[in-house]
Amino acid sequence: MDATKFNEKALSNYPVAFYFSAVKSFEERIGAAECALDRFREMRDEYDRLFKAFDEAYKRTQKSELTAKIASLDKERDGYAYVIQKVAEAWAAKIEDESLAVHGVRVSQVFRDYGFRTSEALVAENAKIHNMEQKLAERDLVSDLQMMGLTELNRRLLNRTEQIEQLMGKRNEEKSDVVVGELKAAREKLDGHYRAFVTYLNAVQELQPEESLSKAAQYYNADLAKIDLQYQQSRKKGGKEDEPATTTPANVEDEG
Repeated sequence: MDATKFNEKALSNYPVAFYFSAVKSFEERIGAAECALDRFREMRDEYDRLFKAFDEAYKRTQKSELTAKIASLDKERDGYAYVIQKVAEAWAAKIEDESLAVHGVRVSQVFRDYGFRTSEALVAENAKIHNMEQKLAERDLVSDLQMMGLTELNRRLLNRTEQIEQLMGKRNEEKSDVVVGELKAAREKLDGHYRAFVTYLNAVQELQPEESLSKAAQYYNADLAKIDLQYQQSRKKGGKEDEPATTTPANVEDEG
């Protein structure tokens, strides 16, 4: 039986996103393989443990649990901003008494002056709201908001913006050098075991070939070839070091 060996290409030079795609592919392919050797099972269990540690560290650098809280607060404050703007515009457009309509005219003009849109990036939206609040703090505009019953909504608008900024600061702290250092350490441990595991698997394939390992090797080698192609293409395009690889084991078609 012709045995297929695992590609022994070193993964250490890959940026972290491409590296993650490669080691995840290996984890899934080898996880589906069958081999009766005790040493194989021991090395696979250890790889699984080290991969999970790396996966957790990687995810901590990519997404914080604070992100969901920030998104929730942003949705809430967008609702407040929308109501304030639309109520002011309605007062300006629908009330014929100019002494009343002027309240809506002045407040809605603030939104137009700053080109406020709830679809903007968080940092840009934060900045615009702070600039608008300086204007809305003027005596006439404070009276306008009170007249239209929007004082409480405007207070909440500013409050949610301040909360968002605080959480954004905490989220940035989570991505500090400490977290990056943990990722580096987890990657080094995983990479060392990965290289030893591939060397062992290829020795098994040399001495007593396993059909299941040959199949896993074929699939993994195909995955790795596509990941490497993406990496080379990203380098030619001047891609960022942490630009994520889009090829994952889930979208690599199995052959055979």
